[in-house]
Amino acid sequence: MTTLLPQYYELLKTAVLTESGLSTITPCDCKVISASIFTKTRQSISETTLKRIYGFAHSKFKPSLFTIDVMAKYCGYPSWEDFCLEKDQNIAKTQDTSAGWEILKLNAGKITNFTLQVLRNKSGIPYSQTIKRQFLDEHFNEFLNGNYTATILAAPAGYGKTIALCHWIEERLILNTEGKTNDIILFFSTSALMNAFLSGRDLNQWLLALLGYTADSDIATLFDTEQKKGGNFFLVIDDLDEYVYKPEQFKLLLNQLLDIFSLHQFVPWFKLILSMRSSTWINNKHDIDNGKSSWLKGFIGNEQWATNIPLFSLQEIKELCLNINPAAKDFAAVDLAYDFNHPLYFQFYYKEHKDNFTLTNIDHVCIHELVSTFILNKIYLGHHSAEKVLLLKGLIEQMDFALQIYDVPKTKVNALIKQYHNAYNELISIGFIRELNTSSDLHYRTCIQFSNNNFLEYTIAKTLLNANNFIFDTALIKGINTQFADNPHKLSVLKWCVIYAIKTGQQKSFDLLAQTQLTFTEKSNLIIFLGDLFEKECSAANKSESLILYFKQDCSKELFNYFFGLEFINIQHEKTLRCLSKFGLASRKRILIYTALAISAVMRMNLTDLHKNLVKLQSFPPEDYNKFSINPLHCIDAIYSYLKNGVIKKGVLVELTHFYFNPPYEGNYFENNASNDMLYLLGAYTLLLTKNPVKTLRYINVLKKHYKETDFTTNFGYNFFLNIATAGCYFRLGKTTQLAEIYSIYSASFKQDASAFTDYMKSIFYALRIKTNISLNKYTHIIEDVKSHSQLAHDQKLSKIFLLLTILNTQQIADMYPQFYKQCHYEHTKLLRECGLTANLYFKTTPLYNT
Repeated sequence: MTTLLPQYYELLKTAVLTESGLSTITPCDCKVISASIFTKTRQSISETTLKRIYGFAHSKFKPSLFTIDVMAKYCGYPSWEDFCLEKDQNIAKTQDTSAGWEILKLNAGKITNFTLQVLRNKSGIPYSQTIKRQFLDEHFNEFLNGNYTATILAAPAGYGKTIALCHWIEERLILNTEGKTNDIILFFSTSALMNAFLSGRDLNQWLLALLGYTADSDIATLFDTEQKKGGNFFLVIDDLDEYVYKPEQFKLLLNQLLDIFSLHQFVPWFKLILSMRSSTWINNKHDIDNGKSSWLKGFIGNEQWATNIPLFSLQEIKELCLNINPAAKDFAAVDLAYDFNHPLYFQFYYKEHKDNFTLTNIDHVCIHELVSTFILNKIYLGHHSAEKVLLLKGLIEQMDFALQIYDVPKTKVNALIKQYHNAYNELISIGFIRELNTSSDLHYRTCIQFSNNNFLEYTIAKTLLNANNFIFDTALIKGINTQFADNPHKLSVLKWCVIYAIKTGQQKSFDLLAQTQLTFTEKSNLIIFLGDLFEKECSAANKSESLILYFKQDCSKELFNYFFGLEFINIQHEKTLRCLSKFGLASRKRILIYTALAISAVMRMNLTDLHKNLVKLQSFPPEDYNKFSINPLHCIDAIYSYLKNGVIKKGVLVELTHFYFNPPYEGNYFENNASNDMLYLLGAYTLLLTKNPVKTLRYINVLKKHYKETDFTTNFGYNFFLNIATAGCYFRLGKTTQLAEIYSIYSASFKQDASAFTDYMKSIFYALRIKTNISLNKYTHIIEDVKSHSQLAHDQKLSKIFLLLTILNTQQIADMYPQFYKQCHYEHTKLLRECGLTANLYFKTTPLYNT
């Protein structure tokens, strides 16, 4: 007998496990079984073959007759044919009594449990440490409570469809055990369906054979309505993806599945569940759905969207982390944690750090390292690696970056695909690219996409570098600026180029970053990324000699100034500044770094950090400050004295007054750069200690005359904060018209593109809006604006404190919204207490309304 009967083949696999003394199997057990088979039969089945048999390795072909013969002999039978004959006799004896719901449940349960065991063993993270997904319970509750026969779970590769489905099936089986349900669950992955083609059987007959019945049986007659007692028959097929099959095979399989669906779509106890990739759904939805309401698709809000499985929520990330390492207490920052909401990336990270798993050490470079590792293992080190690289390059060259067109029509690259056919199939199978057919009745359209933005951006960057001879230079920067103007992929492509540059010893080219055309939000992101990258490379055990020499020298003026700007100040920016201090910097640059760190501490109202940086500044000899037109030490010292004790040091006010009456005409004091922007803004905000807005305005006017004019468009960051200081003076002077003019200009910019503002800038904008509306006696949206300000200010407590103080100094708000006013008073007192400040030093007396 040469036919591979699927039901007997599954029984034989179970018998081999029993003979080996195993109830379940893991990949490492295959080596033990191989040795045991050789010991008993003196015939050999390799460990690799056993892994294919038990689903730990992919196999496109059925096992040989020799292999199954040896397996049968290992189990005590003369041959595979004898094994099948005995099973035939057993079935004949029990055929009359087996057509009951409970017997079917038992037979299906054996197959389902085996499938679960195989899929659990394939889990990238140990299955016991994985989590159930709340969305799946909600999806299946709707499925079971509605008038549906079938449903799909559709998502790109790596979204965790299989593991989520396994958890749900396990819970359903537990309910069966507890007597709460009476379901039959027949669950297998798509690889098992290959047997339907190998055996040449109709899928309906194959399912019957899998359950132990002859081809003459009808599955409907086997379901005894009296015995099932309200239970459902779930046919669950995981990973039904077309890339596994030849096109004609997949079409045949799909048609047979749809025949089964059509046969039972009006039977309330039959439920079909299919798991597939988004591309499979898009390419075949016209056959699967066909306008039938019996399918629950679950694409909430957008039927054209091809994903109904969400990524991890922050709560799920925390739960998963605790499952892996119960000792973990701290988690990553929210923006970094969202890089790991993709189950595939979380799995990559786990494999790299499973011995000491925690997310507290992740940074902005981490996700790039994970993607690089994946590409190295799956593309550069795999089969047909050169062909894959050439094919990907060819796909990128067909894209239009300026028009943001990243879908490549298959008709344009069909010759390329034929040339690199094996490489194309492998890229599809690993989920790096996908093929989507969105044709209509009048237009053929099949396009090729990258599966996610990380893969797309990496490949674009490598293609641009290749076209530029892998040199990070002005031509590369100019090309990125030109081709990716106002493009959401611009920043990520630039990051990949920067990583390549530092890995290949081209660090000196980073001076060119000043030529990149980025929004303030993008630049802030890049600055934080550079800090993490520098820190990681500096701490690497195998850092290159060129990198060691690079950090020993003084940082170039262009790169140094790139890191400065009040709009970038936050905790992560501080980390970047501290990394910058690892260069062999001159005294002036070190003073500027400690000044920026001190300003950040002021914004956060962290007097401890402020004092530490003040001490650092005081450690420099007085002559090091002679070349500063605004002495940063005196400004920081005066602000610290005021915040700590409520005492205003007059010396710095005299210096600043002298500056605006006698500006330094000689020398290079008014050179236009970011560090000077910071110093002059520091002087403006220090002058607020005078409680005299007229003095501050005089100082600002001198800056406009001798440094640079503020026209609300150029040097946006510096101009923004200087104009905000000006607006604050107008607010205190009661000059409503001038205040409203400034607000209207920034309001228009904010409405046009709010993403161009960093979060800190947004919070300052809301503070400006609130002051303007108070001046205009407009209080309708005051409560919403205060909430928006608080959410955007994050840990910038100084801004929160003095905005609340502005509210508390407005009697009209107290009269109109007494509960809101009372809440503001509570929040203000709480913030002062948290910062260790004395309320009577600031309440109704502070001049720092503009901060």
